[in-house]
Amino acid sequence: MRSPSAERLRRDAGSVTAELAVGLVGVVLGLALVLSVAVAATAQVTAVLGAGAGARAAARGEGGGQVVAAARAVAGPGGAVSVRTEGDLVRVVVERRVALPLPGRPAVSVRASAAALAEAGTGGG
Repeated sequence: MRSPSAERLRRDAGSVTAELAVGLVGVVLGLALVLSVAVAATAQVTAVLGAGAGARAAARGEGGGQVVAAARAVAGPGGAVSVRTEGDLVRVVVERRVALPLPGRPAVSVRASAAALAEAGTGGG
């Protein structure tokens, strides 16, 4: 005759596999979510740095094409760079969409702006 504990072990033999499969799906989705936050945060930081680089270039009196190129060189390809001059103040805005590494490839928009005063003798105002 089999002991009650041996019978219970035989009945529960497949439940560990099912629990492990559910647990692994949760772990993978959790890691994808953490990675998505990191991707979005990195995109935001590069947008901020790109806007700053563009604002500094504009403050030095560089042309619009050079300002956009400076912003894109730091912020990465894609997206939109806009330059506005308000008196002596130059404002550069960088906007882009970033695809997240999640099922369905959702995307988020990041936006950053930076402003700088035009340097004396650059014709900024």
